Amino acid sequence: MKPIHLLILGVLLSAASSIQAQKLAPAPYLCDSMVLQRDMPLPLEGTAAPGSSVEISFAGHTVTAETDAQGVWQATLPALEASNRNRTMEIRCGGDTVTIRDIVVGEVWLAGGQSNMAFKVRGMEFDDRLALIRDADYPNVRCYYRANVVSGGKLLDTSDRPWSGAYGRHIYDWSAVAYLFARELHRELGVPVGIVNCSHGGSTAEAWISPEAFASDPALKAAVGKIYDGIGSHYKNPSVLYEKMLARFRGLTVRGVIWYQGESNGYFPEQYATLFPGLIADWRRFFGNDNLPFIFAQLPSYRVPGDKSGDRWARLRQSQLGTARTVPRTALVVTADCGDAENIHPKNKYPVGMRFAAAAEELVYGGKEPGTLTLPGPVTVEGCKVTVPVGGIRNGLASRSEESGFELRDMAGNWHPADLHIRGNLLELTSAEAPVPTGVRYAWGNVNTLTVYHKSGLPLPPFTFDIEPKTTER
Repeated sequence: MKPIHLLILGVLLSAASSIQAQKLAPAPYLCDSMVLQRDMPLPLEGTAAPGSSVEISFAGHTVTAETDAQGVWQATLPALEASNRNRTMEIRCGGDTVTIRDIVVGEVWLAGGQSNMAFKVRGMEFDDRLALIRDADYPNVRCYYRANVVSGGKLLDTSDRPWSGAYGRHIYDWSAVAYLFARELHRELGVPVGIVNCSHGGSTAEAWISPEAFASDPALKAAVGKIYDGIGSHYKNPSVLYEKMLARFRGLTVRGVIWYQGESNGYFPEQYATLFPGLIADWRRFFGNDNLPFIFAQLPSYRVPGDKSGDRWARLRQSQLGTARTVPRTALVVTADCGDAENIHPKNKYPVGMRFAAAAEELVYGGKEPGTLTLPGPVTVEGCKVTVPVGGIRNGLASRSEESGFELRDMAGNWHPADLHIRGNLLELTSAEAPVPTGVRYAWGNVNTLTVYHKSGLPLPPFTFDIEPKTTER
């Protein structure tokens, strides 16, 4: 039997350890050099000893909160105006104080998806990379990087990279798309812009969806195409990255999400039409904003290995287009002309980042220039002529090729090249081989070529639509 003084010492040490575990701490992303979202109430979270009072002071405001039985506290700062001024936040509980320095207020976006969002500035074409690094002197463009779970087929045990500004070679390891997006918004809006990079190479859409969303929606659960074992189970299976990565940002206020993903769902392209809208709805619940803007890339041109059909990615692009046409507050960024038929990670990220920014300026910030070309209206047929309306514009469309890039399907199901006539925002198509057209498609196939652009430089997205043939009434 242990002496009584040793038992007492053990109890005291255990209690001290428990107190230490409940030491005052804000959420991990609340740290030096962060960007807070402007013009929106700002929930703040953290931990401290259960039953204690926490006081938060920032920008002339002081708010308080009580910790719950698990030691979690939540408080909300009022909406703040944009500010380039580096200010300090103090969080106090009992005798403890946490000081967070160099905070600015502006626009905060989360950059999510898989490897083409994670693709770094250092991987871009040499001239593009060099130009970005020489230009990078933006103390109020800042990035927080969430550590990945897997790399090189091995589990990782690494820490997040906290907020840092865009200076020279420091941007080497930033997401190329996210950096270009943030830099352009900063230039256009004149306010600080923060990027939270929460992307993971090889990840599926289902890996980013919560268990609660799957449990409440049988159709969403049924859309999962495959369950992985081994290392893939850590970043491809349902909910694993939602829990291991996204959950870290609970309570964070963001303006919106930019998203580049879909490659890993290419084996089940039709299911993506269910999974992706489910993901968007789930993330809107996570961030507490039913109108959260969601801007996403349509997959680029790529020769998919082993795909004998030649159109698996084309069909996934169609699922992405369907999401943009049916889910409010979303925008589609076309990337087919920025792809590389032999490389799933195309280096030409410059126009992709700029198109993301253009989409945000139109969707979120009231920009007067078109940010995306959409296909909002129904396809109509008059005799043998098919008309496809293009939304968001009145004029300015033109073809950049002698070949139209469009096809019409005949009654037997065969596709034929179509002649194109552009009238305002209408695409008028005819084919002598399809006098009774039953379908229309544009820039179809895994590897494709875009031909129609707006004068702003925005391309028309690849698409396919069925057409109900008209029958003669008797």
